[in-house]
Parts: sequence; structure tokens; C-alpha cells
Amino acid sequence: MFSNKHPVFSRRRVLKLEMLDCIRDFPKDIVNIHINGYANGILTGCRLSVNDDYIIISPGIICFDEDIYILKENYTVPYTHTNETSVLKVKFIGENSNQDFVSYITEVLIDNDTNIHKDEIELCRFKLKAGAKLRNNYTDFEDMTTEYNTINIINSQFAAYENSTISPYVLKYFAKEAFKYKLSNPLDISFCMQCLQDEKAINKELIIIYISSRLDQEYEDYSNERIYKFLIEILQDIKYNRVEKSDSNYLSRKIILD
Repeated sequence: MFSNKHPVFSRRRVLKLEMLDCIRDFPKDIVNIHINGYANGILTGCRLSVNDDYIIISPGIICFDEDIYILKENYTVPYTHTNETSVLKVKFIGENSNQDFVSYITEVLIDNDTNIHKDEIELCRFKLKAGAKLRNNYTDFEDMTTEYNTINIINSQFAAYENSTISPYVLKYFAKEAFKYKLSNPLDISFCMQCLQDEKAINKELIIIYISSRLDQEYEDYSNERIYKFLIEILQDIKYNRVEKSDSNYLSRKIILD
């Protein structure tokens, strides 16, 4: 049955092992229930910024094999130019224990191996020219995958139920750009509103359903990269419809003299 049990601390009471166990287990039980069935990826936070020769990872939480890994403060990673694609990864080392604690540790690294192995999660990738600096400010939605000198977060994994999904920051950027135009399709409006609600990851199935319905595509388990390309196609369609509508209004207002 449902219950809520917590220890009572007061003077002249004996501190029992059971009371300490309750304090230890309660937060872990909540987390385990919350992430039950979640795929690997970022749960929240872990936003990326650039400062001089460093990539900065903001505080956040990652879910891996239904355990959570917490970054409590900004973490800086130095980068260099290689003219090759480099990937910023979190590598999960495994268990490290002593008499007092059991820890599950990770390593943050920049790797030229673009394959993401079973014990790794991608945060971003980039290709840097000699003498250039990285950037993470984009001019528009398509600029997010500019080949050189740009932090690319399209392939970063975010935790969601059953399947990892695309970054909510990518979807929010898509929605903001789409709303610059007069949206008339209820499907576009509904999806974009969902993208703007918060910074939680959106279930991958919902994204694929939107894409397949909007573009009349067969339902498939698209990769993040394919999802992004389809979203570009949808955005181009939204822009085209706006221009076409504007032109037709202009023609309807013309006065023809015979």
C-alpha cells in the first residue's frame, strides 16, 4: 500500500540504525521510481557554453543504466583545433567502493572517435580550424550544424521514457523560429507549443509522430540527425507557405485597368 515514513528526531531518543536507513533510502527510492524505464541520457541541465579555450558544462543530471550522475557545479574542458570532428563525451567508468561509500564515477573527455560506445554519452561534437574559436550562438536553425567552429548538439542524448531523444534546446530553437511566421497548421502550433513549455526532453515517439504526420512519412525510429533534417524541411515549408500567402494577398489587392 502507499505510505510515507520518516524518522522522528527528538531529545532523549535513541538514534537507531533503522532511522538512518530511512533517511538514506527515501531519496533513492523517489529517484528510482521517477526514472524507471528511462533510457540513457541527460535528464536536466548540462547546457554548454564557450569561454576562451574551454567548453563549460553547466550543472546537471545524467541518467545511465537507471542510475543518476550529478554534476553540482560548472565543469570546464579545454579544447584544441584538430581540423577533424571531435566529440565531447561522458564515459562511465563503473563502481568504486570503500568502507564508507559506494561511488559510480565518470570521465569527461574530448575524443576523435565519433563512435559512441555503450559506456559513453555524447554531449556535443565540433570541427575546429586552426586559429579559430568555438561558438554556440547560432544565426538560425540550420546554423546549428555548420561544419566548422560550431558546437553541434544534434546528436547529444537526452533521457526519456523507453528511448533516448533529441535535445529540448534544439526543439525550442525550432519552435521559436517557426513562430516568427504565421502558423496556420494546428499540428505545427500544437507541437511548437509543446517544445516551448519547458526544458524537459520530449518523448521521441511524439516527435516522430509529428514528423510522419506533417510530412506524410512512414513511421520509423529516426536518429537525432534525421529528426533534425526533417525539422529543417518542415521549417522551410512553413516559410514557403508564408511567402506564398503574402504574394496572393498582394495580387488580390491589385487594381487592373483595362
